[in-house]
Amino acid sequence: MGKNKISFLTDLAIVLVISLALLSGLVFSGDWPQSHDSLRYLCHLDQFKDAFDSGILYPRWMPNYYGGYGYPVFVFYQPAYFFFSLLFTYIAPDILAASYASNVAIFFIGGAGIYMLIRKIAGDRVISVFSSVMFLLTPYVYVNLFVRGDLSELLAMFVAPWTLYFLIGLREKIAEKAAFVPHLSVLALALAAMVYSHPFTSMFFYPLFCAIAVSLCLEMQKRDRAVFLSSVAAALICSVIFSSPYWFTAFQMKKFVAYSSAVSGFFSAENHVVYFSQLFSRAWGFGGSGSGLEDDMSFQLGLPHFILALSGFWLNRRNRLYLTVFMLYVFCILMMSPLASFLWKNIPLMNFVQFPWRLLSVIALLQVVCISGIWKLGPLVKTNMRFYSLVVLFLVFTLVWNSREFEFIKFNIDLRTAVERHRTVRLEKLQVYESFNEFLPKTAASRPPTEPRGNRPMLLVSDLTCRIAEYPENNPHHMRYSISTEKPQLIMINQLYFPGWKIILGDRELDASTLLNHISKDGRIQIDVPAGENIYLEAFYEGPPGWYARNMLIGIVFMLMLAAIMLEQRKHLRRALPATQTEYPPSQRSYGGQVETRNKVETNQRH
Repeated sequence: MGKNKISFLTDLAIVLVISLALLSGLVFSGDWPQSHDSLRYLCHLDQFKDAFDSGILYPRWMPNYYGGYGYPVFVFYQPAYFFFSLLFTYIAPDILAASYASNVAIFFIGGAGIYMLIRKIAGDRVISVFSSVMFLLTPYVYVNLFVRGDLSELLAMFVAPWTLYFLIGLREKIAEKAAFVPHLSVLALALAAMVYSHPFTSMFFYPLFCAIAVSLCLEMQKRDRAVFLSSVAAALICSVIFSSPYWFTAFQMKKFVAYSSAVSGFFSAENHVVYFSQLFSRAWGFGGSGSGLEDDMSFQLGLPHFILALSGFWLNRRNRLYLTVFMLYVFCILMMSPLASFLWKNIPLMNFVQFPWRLLSVIALLQVVCISGIWKLGPLVKTNMRFYSLVVLFLVFTLVWNSREFEFIKFNIDLRTAVERHRTVRLEKLQVYESFNEFLPKTAASRPPTEPRGNRPMLLVSDLTCRIAEYPENNPHHMRYSISTEKPQLIMINQLYFPGWKIILGDRELDASTLLNHISKDGRIQIDVPAGENIYLEAFYEGPPGWYARNMLIGIVFMLMLAAIMLEQRKHLRRALPATQTEYPPSQRSYGGQVETRNKVETNQRH
């Protein structure tokens, strides 16, 4: 193993140890933050795993939510955190332990992403590790972890550095005339992962990403510039296609729920701008976002972070990348401020964000890139010892200034028992984990069920002579029954109707219009069953309309991407053939030295 590889693995090990250290207070407490989202993530993960274990590869409908009548949680809720945490549920003994492990892994992914990115930008090991630590010490990281409990936004923050890392890698490959389609492909997947992690963070980040890409291309040769920009455009298009099962579905289906209640009135975005004094205040609260200065939570950039960001930029002010990132950094700060209230109020798409201070999720990355610019202090202070002393001093200052960010309010209960209790509570109460019940289908909103389903069966029939038998593989996520009745029956499926339900009766699939015409007054599914013996009934939430076409498109694009990688590799292998293997016609050989010289020039160009 080479020396460079050992150094690289050592640095990543340091990032892992730091990630463990920063989360040790949570992990060893055996508790969970009593945040705005409370136990939502633990309970969602518990139900997500139950659905996945029942054979639902992309769980969207949770049949045991809302008193047992079902709820389209993951039609709208970002799924990346739950898919990622799902991996740990098969290793850890319970949901709580799996969540601890998942959070440590997410911290490591974010820290490693910054390390890899800054190694590309600055090339300095010490600054790369230092920048990684500073990123993990960003105050908004702990606002999301301990105050808001928004682990999806936290994941998006930690995926973002990898997109810039692969972007710069793509630029390098194109400039070197090397194979670049693999980098393009991974970049597209990283950008798609951000959307699956959190749509609002992605909505902020994509324009910033494009601006940085344009900045990177300006110093490239004209031909390389065109290849680079077209490659970035291709990566963005592919990422939009790959993430469409989430973002397009959420956009498509929001008209079927009363989502407006979550983004209107007090929760209109213009009511939650950040004042400049709040950017540097050490105040740390566990309440919510208020109007004006009446906030009981922190929106600080971190004074040490801001000072270092200014210093790093100033030392590299003639560097186009640092200049671009710093300008974007200042722009995002201004967009959170009262100066941008008019935009938040009058641009509809922006209003869906709810809180302008969510921009802190992308500001964290821009800030740490600026911080990495202090690598230029090394030559100024002349000796490594002085430089390392300054780095340690900055870290101590940051830890002291941000010391309160590691605090969190504990539940002080047996959380494993609480998660199990919630499995029962979900069936016994008409409650959900969403603040405004904003995902309740409109077909049930005007006159919702008055009492929960509880332990009552999924199928209800008024005629006692009707016999219903369950198939062995029957479960709430995928129901299978055999029905025998002497006369036609109106059978109720104890689930709310929502576009995407698939009902098979006998050998016939019921279409959406038939289901809509028969739903009950409180929004539950009803079907007409003819007289007969052992009539097969299958019912499950298949997915939002158009899911099959979207998946086919994704499959086609993915196959085209693999084909492009293979063709490019084949092309480069041909170019890499030794010059001595090149055959020339006899007429060309007569020129001897000229042919040989041309051959050498061509070989050098190819390499």
